[in-house]
Amino acid sequence: MKNNHTRILLIEDNPLDARLMAEMLSDAGAGGYELQQEKMISSALQCLSEQEFDIVLIDLTLPDGSGADTVERICSACLQVPVVVLTGLEDDAVALAAVQAGAQDYLVKGQVEGHEIRHAIRYAIERKRLEERLQFLATHDDLTGLPNRRLFQDRIEHAIERSHRDSREAQKKWGLAVALFDLDAFKSVNDTLGHAQGDILLQAVADRLQRSIRKSDTLARMGGDEFTLLYENVAGRQDAEVLARKIQAVFSSPFQLGDNLLDITASIGISLYPSDGEDGETLLRKADIAMYRAKCQRNTFWFYEMCRET
Repeated sequence: MKNNHTRILLIEDNPLDARLMAEMLSDAGAGGYELQQEKMISSALQCLSEQEFDIVLIDLTLPDGSGADTVERICSACLQVPVVVLTGLEDDAVALAAVQAGAQDYLVKGQVEGHEIRHAIRYAIERKRLEERLQFLATHDDLTGLPNRRLFQDRIEHAIERSHRDSREAQKKWGLAVALFDLDAFKSVNDTLGHAQGDILLQAVADRLQRSIRKSDTLARMGGDEFTLLYENVAGRQDAEVLARKIQAVFSSPFQLGDNLLDITASIGISLYPSDGEDGETLLRKADIAMYRAKCQRNTFWFYEMCRET
């Protein structure tokens, strides 16, 4: 069973400083801290890959690294773990640079006592949680928890880069599919049952969709009742059609909203990379065009190239 101790990784090669830190933490926390020491960045990185820690305390001068670069290496290896820098009195500018590189705070050796270390640790952990929450809110939809438009567009651009690289390395042409869709007659749900029930329906749709896609796919809510899916490693239109039918299958059974059983369908527009565009903005725009053609019929899907054929 997991204990309630705060697990600290101390990266410090000076044995006297390490012992002093352990003594001050013992005084401050009355056994509430579990400290593990590593003397080098390399061994610390290995620990971070194998174990979970609540916080990292790191000296800025180590045998295999020094300055802000050491902080960057640690922060890159443990994005969700707060980092507090330990520095000498004369290294104030270096410590500030380390904070700019990703550390949550810094402590000056010989200038802090046990209760100040405890406060700094608690503050760093809470600050990191707040940063993560703000980052999540900036990139995710508040109602469904799905990626929002901003994050989705970023995912498309990264997927295009991967597709280009993988195709070159494998000497095989891999593409992407962007499926944009909204719910048919969703307005009537809001009008008859109320917006609160409409929100519950959107959450239920998002939940079903998430359980039906691959881990490599990205599902996002673009706003209102509009969702989008990014499929990677798509060989062509035939693959994308299979994926479109998977979306339709999500709506094959009704949704239960209180005492109401709702049959919901979706209209889907699909664009393909690279045939329909070579950047995310173009792919989204052409998927949008195809979706509005699909909405003329409802409960169907259209490829952008079908719009050009008619």
